[in-house]
Amino acid sequence: MNKLQTTLLIASVGILTFAGSVNAQTRVKLASVAPQGTPWADVMYAIQKRINSESGGKYNVKVYPGGQLGGENEILAGVRGGRIEFAGLTTGAVANVVPELNVLEMPYLFDNIGQADCVLDNHLIEPVSGLLTSKGMVFISWAENGFRSIGMKGKAIKVPADLSGVKVRSQEAKTHIQFWKSVGASPIPIAIPEVLPALQTGVVTAFDNTPLFTMAAEWQTTIDNFTFTKHIYQPALIVVSKSFHDKQPAENRSIIVGKTNELAGEVRKGVRALDGRLVATLKKTGVAIHNPSAAELAQWKAASAGQEKTVLPKLGGKSKAIYDAVIKGKSACK
Repeated sequence: MNKLQTTLLIASVGILTFAGSVNAQTRVKLASVAPQGTPWADVMYAIQKRINSESGGKYNVKVYPGGQLGGENEILAGVRGGRIEFAGLTTGAVANVVPELNVLEMPYLFDNIGQADCVLDNHLIEPVSGLLTSKGMVFISWAENGFRSIGMKGKAIKVPADLSGVKVRSQEAKTHIQFWKSVGASPIPIAIPEVLPALQTGVVTAFDNTPLFTMAAEWQTTIDNFTFTKHIYQPALIVVSKSFHDKQPAENRSIIVGKTNELAGEVRKGVRALDGRLVATLKKTGVAIHNPSAAELAQWKAASAGQEKTVLPKLGGKSKAIYDAVIKGKSACK
């Protein structure tokens, strides 16, 4: 190879390398078990659009809804390990590595939805953000699954005694498992992608979740009755992998994170707007709806009361501080 050819070759390589660096994009995965077509999925696509736009092509965000990258525990592990950059997760799932979040899923912890919003937004962002950071995640925003109620194949569930000995799918969280035990059921922890076949084959005959998630995951096809116990208000979180976040240039981190908690209102609005229509749809599919009377609701509350004495001391970490912050926040949010 003569000198001219060598010079041209070096120049060509330099141009290609420069072009590659200019056009290179950082691929970002955003995962959730929330199915396509839900407000959760809509918000994930909104994040995708914002980052892709604001970064000027530096990032290429792809959304993986409906558990495409696994159940919540698998997604959580992926985020902490830096294999998944963004995730939308229930607090019950994140509580597997941040046990203090179990506090937020104690039965009948919040008196109403407005109180829950106020406490989360005004009293818990800072302490929860610190806990997430220590476990490899960066807080982006609160989100919402909503109030969980009970779906059942066979008889209607009106009071706790109706669940005696019933095999129930439980989320893999200490407060959920204890709730089922306290009302006499037999909880079986099952990851989201495995719930529908478990219901179809009779491994379990009951579950709890919101009407939105129930319909989106097609769990309503396996039940005859749905009882609005609303026993656990379940917040959710949008988080980013800390290892991914910390590797990004400082000028890009604000693009990744956005404005703290800016997505909470949008998710909540979308979830709550569907409640009435979903109940009507459940009825049309042949599912009987039961709204507990005041006396029946009192039985549910009495049976599941006391987790601040039985479960809270076992959670460890700063669980007591989080619980105290909730109680103080409730007082301030009246």
